[in-house]
Amino acid sequence: MTSKALYYLTPTARRHLREAKAWSIARWGTQLTEEYFHALDTAANDLAKNWKTYRSREELSGGTGLLLCPVREHYLIYEPINGHQIVIVAVLRQSMDIPSILNKGKHVIVRELEAFRKRK
Repeated sequence: MTSKALYYLTPTARRHLREAKAWSIARWGTQLTEEYFHALDTAANDLAKNWKTYRSREELSGGTGLLLCPVREHYLIYEPINGHQIVIVAVLRQSMDIPSILNKGKHVIVRELEAFRKRK
């Protein structure tokens, strides 16, 4: 395990994960939920190290300039911050209207990314 984080979560992404986890535990139970979230974490780490090799799915970004990566039932919506790190700004189910959600929330995304950049 490296001491340097490979990915960071904005407050919105953290909230999305908490909501998804609560829903998943209620629907599928603890064990399946843990397996699912382990898969999301593994994918996020791989994405951070290799984001240039992934298809960006820009057609779903709603003109925000963000990149998307499908992981199981969700999209990790992110912005690269260097060659081997990303900021995940949202985690949304693939069945949602992703472009509309990102456009509606873009002012929050921009504010959270600016706050992140100031801290780093």
